[in-house]
Amino acid sequence: MAVDGRSPTLDTERTGTWTGADARSIAAVVRNREVTARRVVEDHLALIAEQNTRLNAIVTVAAESALAEADALDRRLDRGEVAGPLAGVPFTVKDLIATAGVRTTAASRALADNVPVVDAPAVAAMKAAGAILVGKTNTPEFGTSGLTDSEMFGPAVNPLGGPQSPRSPGGSSGGEAASIASGMSVLGLGTDFGGSVRWPAHCTGLCSIRPTVGRVSADGQYPGVLVGDHVRANPTTVHGALQTVGPMTRNLDDLVLALRMISEPHVAWTDPATVDVDTLTITWAPGEGTVPVDDEIEDVVRESARRLGAREYRGSALVEGNELFGRLRATQTHADIDALARTDRFGAVIRDLLSTAGRAEHREVEGLWAWRTALIHRLLDEMGDVLVLPVASIGAPPLSDDRFAVGDRLLTWQEALASCRTISVTGLPSVVVPVGRTSDGMPIGVQVVARPFHDHVALAVAARL
Repeated sequence: MAVDGRSPTLDTERTGTWTGADARSIAAVVRNREVTARRVVEDHLALIAEQNTRLNAIVTVAAESALAEADALDRRLDRGEVAGPLAGVPFTVKDLIATAGVRTTAASRALADNVPVVDAPAVAAMKAAGAILVGKTNTPEFGTSGLTDSEMFGPAVNPLGGPQSPRSPGGSSGGEAASIASGMSVLGLGTDFGGSVRWPAHCTGLCSIRPTVGRVSADGQYPGVLVGDHVRANPTTVHGALQTVGPMTRNLDDLVLALRMISEPHVAWTDPATVDVDTLTITWAPGEGTVPVDDEIEDVVRESARRLGAREYRGSALVEGNELFGRLRATQTHADIDALARTDRFGAVIRDLLSTAGRAEHREVEGLWAWRTALIHRLLDEMGDVLVLPVASIGAPPLSDDRFAVGDRLLTWQEALASCRTISVTGLPSVVVPVGRTSDGMPIGVQVVARPFHDHVALAVAARL
């Protein structure tokens, strides 16, 4: 996973621009004054102007502030100041995450004019490393769907699908995935509750990680608890307890770098390059056990497992995770959303959620969290050091579809993401890396799941794949 040290070059000979270059390469040439940060940002803004009308991936372009930040960075470098590991790297952020001075709507008309004063901690960490925010990306309202569409912004489009057969980039970080996969940004931040950085990475051929819960600050995500100028994660809700901020990139080196930058300072960091993959106990599963997986995807996961020398998972915990996730999710009252505005300010999906919000008794809720604790410990006993399994039952779906045939069963998007939801409920780290393609050319990713705070182990195994 090491960089070879050679002077990086433009994607450059082909396109004449810095779009498509990786983060490490851009940061190196900006720090060495071989190119200005302004030039890099201008190249990406030009591609946004060219591509975004078709892809609808970026819903707020931060052109003015991005150019101002680039100029300020260039001046600091001219004075001989030291720049960070992401110096001059354009990045985007899912529109659920607070960005100071840049509109953050959560795709809700209730927040249409919301301009935060304070960055989410993960955003602040990216900026401190020298990265430059160029835009906010499309998401369903409050991230409540696995397909990126909303009444406010409309659907995001997968850049890998042709104009005659447009595909979804997944969701709810679908706009973020489309932005990075198209080259409009180099890397970015999404959020993951039930698969929302893993499924879009699978759909667009990217790398992503759902970090161990607690590695990256959960603050700054909407909905949350508004405390002065801050949005704080609410640990008493299922959403606040399970949703994470996670990076998305085009390669694993950039993913490692981004995760290191946004990890909480008090959480120990271990370089994935120090992991001896050959000493690990690795298991694999063709799915979580209750929802069918397309044969092509199962075959790719099986081949990935064979390359790793993995044994088939034979435990009993995995099969319970999707049901537990669904039952916990059904207990949510969505009080953090309800507190933001009158019900009529929200779209139809959110109004429906609020009207059917969970009314579970305390004993039932406590019982579900107890089940979660027992399930985590059983899964850790059964999975070894690493578990490999599919991201989803399907590849990137047609843009207009909301039901998906697998074998003789028609799946909802929730069912198609059963393998993601099962891992979400455990809080374990999960890396997605592309390992194959479907017969119609769409990417296939695989989940590499590790033990708590062993994110570096999952990254090392993903690198082997």
